[in-house]
Amino acid sequence: MNTVLVDTMYIEAMLCKNEPPYTDFADAIDDGKIIGIASTVSLTELIKNLGMKDSNRMKTTVRQLKSSEIVLVNVTQEIAARAGELRLRYDIPTIDSLIAATGIVENVRHILTDDDHFNPLVNLLKPIDMKQALKLAKR
Repeated sequence: MNTVLVDTMYIEAMLCKNEPPYTDFADAIDDGKIIGIASTVSLTELIKNLGMKDSNRMKTTVRQLKSSEIVLVNVTQEIAARAGELRLRYDIPTIDSLIAATGIVENVRHILTDDDHFNPLVNLLKPIDMKQALKLAKR
């Protein structure tokens, strides 16, 4: 079974937008067709991004993420050190370096994201879009 690292933007979309393709991907994770993992630092981003707009929605979304089938991976010393290396070498923002390092340390091959700053990591962690992620769920 394929595993995909899910960037915060897609976690937010899956939990806040009740429409395809987001619901399709969430269903694929819930049905065990694909494993979705995320770094716990995505909680930081969700709280900041959603909390600025709607505090109640933010709290609901954080609860949904914590109770979802998305596997939340804690930042370990190994992940933190790898993130520092990525930040130094590729100048990726710190939070995104932690997210990428999570995938790399967990031996994940794909990250579901629209952020271009993950592109230099293509040999370590290939950025994919929702269409590609849904194809992986069908394999």
